[in-house]
Amino acid sequence: MNGKHNRRTFLTATSAGLLTSIAGCTRGGTGSDDSANTDSKSDGGADIPLKKYQQSDIDWKQFEDSKINIGAVQHPWVDAIKPAVPIFEKLTGIDVVWNILPENQFRTKRQTDASTGAGQFDVFFMDQVVNQYRHEGWLQPLDPYFDDSSLYDESWYQPGDMFDASKWQAHGGGYSDKWTGLPITVEVQTQFYRTDLYEKHGLTVAETLDQFRQNAKTIHEAESDIAGTVGRGQKGYGMNIYILNTFLREFGTSLWTDFPNNSGLDTDGTIDAAKWYVNLLKDYGPQDASTQTWSDVLTTMQEGRAGHIVADANLFWPDLTGSDSKVGDKIGIAKAPKPADGQFSPNAYNWQISTSKNAKNSKQGFLFMLWATSKPTNTWMHLNNDAAFSVRQSVWKNDEFRSRVGEDFAQITLDSLKAAKPDPFDRKYPQWGQQYSEELQRAIAGQKSAEAAMKKAATVAENIYSG
Repeated sequence: MNGKHNRRTFLTATSAGLLTSIAGCTRGGTGSDDSANTDSKSDGGADIPLKKYQQSDIDWKQFEDSKINIGAVQHPWVDAIKPAVPIFEKLTGIDVVWNILPENQFRTKRQTDASTGAGQFDVFFMDQVVNQYRHEGWLQPLDPYFDDSSLYDESWYQPGDMFDASKWQAHGGGYSDKWTGLPITVEVQTQFYRTDLYEKHGLTVAETLDQFRQNAKTIHEAESDIAGTVGRGQKGYGMNIYILNTFLREFGTSLWTDFPNNSGLDTDGTIDAAKWYVNLLKDYGPQDASTQTWSDVLTTMQEGRAGHIVADANLFWPDLTGSDSKVGDKIGIAKAPKPADGQFSPNAYNWQISTSKNAKNSKQGFLFMLWATSKPTNTWMHLNNDAAFSVRQSVWKNDEFRSRVGEDFAQITLDSLKAAKPDPFDRKYPQWGQQYSEELQRAIAGQKSAEAAMKKAATVAENIYSG
């Protein structure tokens, strides 16, 4: 998945702004990102009492008068936490310098920094390439810092409050028994539907994939200017296959049924899931279904040109229900559908923050990671600074937070996150995942069958590891 912006009541910037964001290097909590290489300082706007951190058995002042460089993508998490960073600086005496870049530009700079051993970033955003970095020896596991009593207090930090899916991804998605970083945001797939169209046509919210398809058919055939549904068709390992991977698990299979020998992409379950998704978009999606990105899906639904979708709760809900949405008061939310005899298994995605082997101030960076993902900081972000992507269960159960974002959104997201089964990102996932997504796009575009596409994708993935 990608770094994303929102402009509704509980995320602070626009999704359009993601595409045109400008690189920035800022110091402290709320420095301006309006131009490249800016360098400013602010006291920020957070009012978190220092005692919430000082009551831990952590020596926060042990690196006083040092600094850390943070490499980040332009992302709502950055916007939400920066006003609180002066609290960290006061608590620790560590100066925080931000290096904020558009996502693709950041990925290039991050790889150069880690692979060359430059070690400029003490802390950096990490995503689907986590196991590539771990395998190449570029990442530094955090376990030694967890074992250092001057740096970590388990009873205060309460790691058990994090969702299992988030902790699993922070351990390399099952490929590592060590912490590869700490999770900072989570997105989970849910179902969004037009309440007015459902009422007009007497539809019941779908619990199964067959019901979802039938609802799409009804709307598509009855409404001349509205597609029954829309979904990510564009190639990319954060695009079409991110959605399909939910359905293949619900059809009883998974990626890499036998790693690295059997990719799982040509199993009956994967082929059935691909057929369902491809046919859904070909039959009841918009004409350009094969090129739709996540932002296109959002815009299509936001403009009232689709009946329902399966997409990320934490990304879509604010924009779909906000003042700029033409159907803002007509959007309902429900769990993602599943096969009648399948298991509910939505996909979830986490950004995390990590440190490299050659980072100059990794211990200072670890203190920042710990502070940033702690309960006091995380709760403040979600109650006071327009965030809605917490990896901590306690936030989703917080009455004040639930009141702000809405009970339906909060409860469905909580239930979905508890059942989520994220993708396992093996070390070559970006390589074979890209080609898997290209095959799926060809099938959605009608250039080949879903079965042929998945069999080709399986061959490609398995050849990458056997070659």
